[in-house]
Amino acid sequence: MPLPPPQSPPAIAVPAPSGQEAEGALLEAYDWGRPLPKGSGLKGPVALEYRWLQASATFDPARDLPANPFATGARRQEAEALRHLLRAPRERLMQALKALPLKESGTALALWRWGQAQVRSGTLDAGLRRTWEDRLLRKGPALTRGYALRHALCWALAEQDEARFAALRNTAGDGAADFSGMQRLFGLLGGPSPLFRLWALPGLSYRDLSLDQLGGSRLWICPMEDDRFPVLPPGTRWIIPSAAGELDEREASLPETIRSEANAIAARLEFAKRTASFAPSRQAFEHLGLVWFPILIELDDKGNIQSVRMGDAAPQKP
Repeated sequence: MPLPPPQSPPAIAVPAPSGQEAEGALLEAYDWGRPLPKGSGLKGPVALEYRWLQASATFDPARDLPANPFATGARRQEAEALRHLLRAPRERLMQALKALPLKESGTALALWRWGQAQVRSGTLDAGLRRTWEDRLLRKGPALTRGYALRHALCWALAEQDEARFAALRNTAGDGAADFSGMQRLFGLLGGPSPLFRLWALPGLSYRDLSLDQLGGSRLWICPMEDDRFPVLPPGTRWIIPSAAGELDEREASLPETIRSEANAIAARLEFAKRTASFAPSRQAFEHLGLVWFPILIELDDKGNIQSVRMGDAAPQKP
């Protein structure tokens, strides 16, 4: 009697992701610059909300509007209000920002991406920028609230607006962010630079220097991310933080991994007949609150720190 054919094991049903899980996966992928998940398995209103979030994460703020997937109801009205805001004339933006519903995560993400592009292009004045930041600080997913807080803090520092900084701390609450580093940066304004252990490139010899001892009035602190070198205006010196940045700031020698990184950068600089300073440790920068690159620091004629423009408030180029 022949043996019966082998039977396949019973299929295990994999539950479809919840809307919250799918949203979290997409926002995490967006934050890390990874391909966005498709959200397969979602149905009904949750699927439409996810499509709105996808559209908000992928539209071009300079040319497009995110496609509205909602046919009727309050969600459609919110999406349309957002789409109208993105094309509103300047004189109506303030009213549109204040009136915009912000119940959907997709709406908050689209508003963040549009506003970020507007600030970079210089379209929003300070009042509109702060209203945009404040709307995002109070509504939306944790990701866009965090983006908005970082943006607002960077601009408060750039404008040396301590009242704005205090208001942000009160709005965000004690547990939302570490404000101590930003407070230390405010304390540096108008005073002398602290010492940093910097290594010359090429050459790889180190010295403990204040920023004014580098021989310029402007310091551009930015990693080397590709083969293009920044065009440095006269009086500007370039400090390149290590990609790893794990070295203790008091170390007098470089471990092999960081030395290899420094040598690779030095070779490219030497070929281009350029010089820079290398910071193998980020501890000293982070202790002062210098945590978001790029950073432009300007010194006054006495060598004191005159201004700090960091992260979202830094120029795109030195």
